[in-house]
Amino acid sequence: MLGERNPSQHNVDDDGGARNGVGGSVRGSDGQGAAAAFATPPAGEDALPATLTIDAQDTLHLEEEASEATAPGAFTGKRWWLLAAVSAFLLTVLTVAGVYLVTKKPSTVDQLVILTVPSGADIKLDSKDYGHSPVKLERLAIGMYTLTISKDGFEPIVYSLSVAESGPVEFKLKPIPPAESAGLPADVQIRQYQQRAEEAFARGYYGMVYEGSALYYADNVRTLDPNSTFTPEIYERVRKAAHQSAQNAMSRGDLGQAQEVYNFLVEYYPTDEEARTAASKLENQLSRALGQVRELVRKADEAFQAGRLTDPTGKSAYFYSKQALAIDRQNEKARQIRNQVKEKLASAGEQAYLRGDIEAAIKQLEQVAQLFPEDKQSRVRVREIKASRAAEAVKPADPNARRVRGLDAYSSGNFEAAIPDLEHAVVNGQSAPAVVFALARSYLKTGHLDQAEPLFRQVRPTAGDDVYRSSIASLGEIAFQRGDSGTAVERWKEARQLGGSILYSVAALDDKIERVEKKLREKAAEPSPLTLQVKHLHGGLLGGSCSGTLTINATGVRYDGQHVYASNLVGAGVSLTKDDTVITFQGKPQKFRLARADAERVRETVARYQQTYSPASK
Repeated sequence: MLGERNPSQHNVDDDGGARNGVGGSVRGSDGQGAAAAFATPPAGEDALPATLTIDAQDTLHLEEEASEATAPGAFTGKRWWLLAAVSAFLLTVLTVAGVYLVTKKPSTVDQLVILTVPSGADIKLDSKDYGHSPVKLERLAIGMYTLTISKDGFEPIVYSLSVAESGPVEFKLKPIPPAESAGLPADVQIRQYQQRAEEAFARGYYGMVYEGSALYYADNVRTLDPNSTFTPEIYERVRKAAHQSAQNAMSRGDLGQAQEVYNFLVEYYPTDEEARTAASKLENQLSRALGQVRELVRKADEAFQAGRLTDPTGKSAYFYSKQALAIDRQNEKARQIRNQVKEKLASAGEQAYLRGDIEAAIKQLEQVAQLFPEDKQSRVRVREIKASRAAEAVKPADPNARRVRGLDAYSSGNFEAAIPDLEHAVVNGQSAPAVVFALARSYLKTGHLDQAEPLFRQVRPTAGDDVYRSSIASLGEIAFQRGDSGTAVERWKEARQLGGSILYSVAALDDKIERVEKKLREKAAEPSPLTLQVKHLHGGLLGGSCSGTLTINATGVRYDGQHVYASNLVGAGVSLTKDDTVITFQGKPQKFRLARADAERVRETVARYQQTYSPASK
């Protein structure tokens, strides 16, 4: 008989061939598919007149074997019985395989897409790094995963992700609020964020560097007030401004900057098709400029050696290296020059911090962060310095220490930073003349004249006191800035008589006095404008007259009445008769009736203006 196999232990793959199933398989001899699966019985057993085979297409065949000893049709019944048995067996196998494939639960999902708003976040599953969002994972095993999402400026997300079916999952990132706003009421924080968003927008800090940008503060507003209209309005304004910025960069040939802006737009505005199209066109343009890289690198190196790190804008080492890297991101020389520029700028910020100029340090390092968006270290350093400054501000202040720090800031010319420390020192008893003067002069240098004047007056004279003489001269500066030139000269002459000071030498005071007195003399000699109500005599047979306004000033002479006459100073003239005054307007005389004293004033004023301003008199 044929060897029998259990049909429940088989499965069939998709292409119709027999495959290993539940417990076994149907295979042909010598590994040739299903052919010859059923062989002729061994010698000694009853032989059949035909051999049953299953070819590669699973088709049943009866191969006739000629036998002289067998009569035609002797085994017809057995043949059909065998055919029916084999057919039933194959049908069973196929049915079992089909049921298994239909009911078997999948072990993987076809596709899982992880999205974040904004995009560009680092994605990890069970500590395995998958790059920046959006991330597409295929054939991912079903199960539980620890998903970690991180992006600079946003709170990290650690989430237990259950993967059971294909599809996208989206996470909205929450910005890290500024440290200085901690503990404030929500409404106060919102007002601060709105103001800072506007300030950042005005400076062009749209969001290429997220922290401290207009979008950063707008997102913080949305966190506190999801229904606020401020955030979407800022987002739209930023989008339009960024498009304009990119177009401006393109027009001036700064393709590196345009690339940076378009990448920002694609990241934060995923539905902005205009940005995607523009970014694609720009990449095509950059790919055609590979031949320019060598020359750009040469110019970048030359500018760096000459000390032109960032200025002038279009001819600096930063500019040229950025263009080269926009075209060829892997160019090592351009990357090296760019890093050297960054290091020098960051070093300048640290030097400012070491000498105590905190504001200059923050400003310098913030510039580094804006120029190099990928540089996280500079942004971290800015946060550290700001946090340190905030901590210092809340400490119980030692008046003497504040006095020393304030005088240091004053000596370095950082007048704005000196004021809080010097104010604290003076209020808390550290009010030596030098401290009071430093505070008064800091106010003067920052334009706070009303605060400066009384402090200068507090400085009392002592023998050989340079500070007192400087205070007198400084009061002259205040008077001069207020337009009181006379008082300014008096104060400067007083300081000069005392011998001047280090800040105001005798020579410097003489120069100030001479310049102001010269202007005063010129002003005294300058005529004053004259306006009179006069009667214009028409003359002719009908006579008649009209009243109007006669004006004389540096531009000329003009009469406005029923008639209008005007003349520049060159074409004007005045003559007096017994009863009338004749004024000539560009060669045309007109008679006016006015009092004799007024007529004399008119003639004198015109003559003085002509003497002062007329080209003929020069």
